[in-house]
Amino acid sequence: MAAVYAALLAVARSSREILDLDKYIDPLHKKNNVSLKEKVDFIVAFFEDFPDKYQETLGREGNRIRKAAYEAQDFMDSYQFSVSTLGRKGNRIRKAAYEYKDFMDSYQFSVSTIDDEGSSEDVNLNLGRNLTMASDRIGFIWREMMKMNNGDTAKDLRSVSYSFHVDRSSTVQATAKKMVVGFDDDLLAIKERLYEDSAKLQIIPVVGMGGIGKTTLARKAYDDSILSQYFDKCAWITVSQEYQRRDVLSGLLKSLKNEQSNGNEAELEKLVYQILIGRRYLIVIDDIWSTQAWDDLKMTFPDDGSGSRILLTTRLLDVASHARSSDAPVHQMKCLNNDQSWKLLQESVFEQQSCPLQLVEVGKKIAENCGGLPLTIVVVAGLILSSGNVMREEVWENVSENISSKEPTIALQCSKILCFSYDRLPLRLKPCFLYIAAFPEDSEIDVSKLIKLWVAEGFLKPKDQFKWLEDVGERYLEDLVNRSLLLVSKKGPDGKLETVGIHDMLREICITKAEEEGFLYHVSSKTNSRTEFVENPYRRLRIHCTKDFQEWKILDSSVHSVLLFSQGYQEPRLHLCSRNIGILDAPQVTWTNFSSVISTFVHLRSCS
Repeated sequence: MAAVYAALLAVARSSREILDLDKYIDPLHKKNNVSLKEKVDFIVAFFEDFPDKYQETLGREGNRIRKAAYEAQDFMDSYQFSVSTLGRKGNRIRKAAYEYKDFMDSYQFSVSTIDDEGSSEDVNLNLGRNLTMASDRIGFIWREMMKMNNGDTAKDLRSVSYSFHVDRSSTVQATAKKMVVGFDDDLLAIKERLYEDSAKLQIIPVVGMGGIGKTTLARKAYDDSILSQYFDKCAWITVSQEYQRRDVLSGLLKSLKNEQSNGNEAELEKLVYQILIGRRYLIVIDDIWSTQAWDDLKMTFPDDGSGSRILLTTRLLDVASHARSSDAPVHQMKCLNNDQSWKLLQESVFEQQSCPLQLVEVGKKIAENCGGLPLTIVVVAGLILSSGNVMREEVWENVSENISSKEPTIALQCSKILCFSYDRLPLRLKPCFLYIAAFPEDSEIDVSKLIKLWVAEGFLKPKDQFKWLEDVGERYLEDLVNRSLLLVSKKGPDGKLETVGIHDMLREICITKAEEEGFLYHVSSKTNSRTEFVENPYRRLRIHCTKDFQEWKILDSSVHSVLLFSQGYQEPRLHLCSRNIGILDAPQVTWTNFSSVISTFVHLRSCS
């Protein structure tokens, strides 16, 4: 449903932009434009107010409605470009509008030449046709909406509210990520091993399933105030499944506060070694997935009898066993018991306040059904906090019914709970959340860039109480953080969010939902060839380069958004057939003729 909603928002944005061209619009078209905008706004508000009621129907009809919305947006964008061009150049215009020959599948750029002494009648015919086509697509969506509502346009539709509901119940952030509820013994054991009297380099692996709190435990130990006094050098790096050794070394140097982080692998490895040699250091290597990743890094760390330590977190026991010091045990984390789970849920929802007696029984049942995983407990707490009134017993009962434990494994139960949390998101937040799937694993996402991309995509609706769309974006982002779906990575001196991240398990849900709904298409190198051909993707395309000098040829003309991440690979090349590109985030891309290529993207929107 998020993809359908995002498509409708894009149409609404296009309709507003057309009316901004008021002085250029033919009077014959203006009335139709106003009517079209009102109808689009009404459809968007309708789905915002009744998302649960039509969830099942949209599951069946969503693709048809989404396609119709895409076609409507394409026609309206074509109309907008034509009107603005015609308005600027009048009767002497030589190149007319973009014209759709085969709607979604074969959008072509057609040029009609107009005689210097002629009129713009042909252009106006094209404009009128584009506007008519857009109206037809919106009319189709309207009729589908009426079917979903069983034709009742009087009762439900009149109750649609156009107001913007800011979820102020989410202003209290769940603080569970800063706690290690139930892991006091684990934290004590890790600290004892960090500070034990041994001059030999010790590798301390922490192993446990996803969502169990490995990173939280490591962070709690790393942030100990004594640590900075005991160790000369401290650094934190995240490796992840898709890693590049050079990027890891570069990140390690940045964490060590070394300004020189450029160079080849050998140079960076040598620099790290020189910084650490002769000093007592602590390195946290978070989220390592393979024995090869450890083998790629271990020679970087000197063992010179300085009492240094490496704290390593992983989901895989074989990786932990492979990396550990020969005489050191692997630290295995266990799930919380029922009492610990309930304590964490209480503290996440009520902080220092006590839970009302009437909620204790259902609260304990919820905690038990979370399978002892802190991640699921924290996410469920965020869901309860977002309900509007955490004291309402029916809110807790509803959550309890929907996360009742029927799955055979803890992992499946955790996945079910995280999916439920996504399903219960307000419709306005769903496209923003799914957009996170476009970013690489374990990346720190720049908040300013993320919000600008949301604005360019049209996910954010202008409202009177917010002067700028960026202000709406900040509210949306805070809401996702307060629901514990995003993690705060860094804050600025003014307390504003600078970077955010997402837990691996939530990212997996995000990617799955984005693909299921046709919201985002992800591609990476599939062959050993230098050139990858991408056909039939969705509206939005995320490209992940996995080799140097890779060339990507995007053959589908329906693509509107392209985000390319090279992650240290050299000179990726991009060839785009589509002239509909509105968002292009590919800072490391090499273009053979940039000036001629960029001039063809007449719908490109600035995100700077």
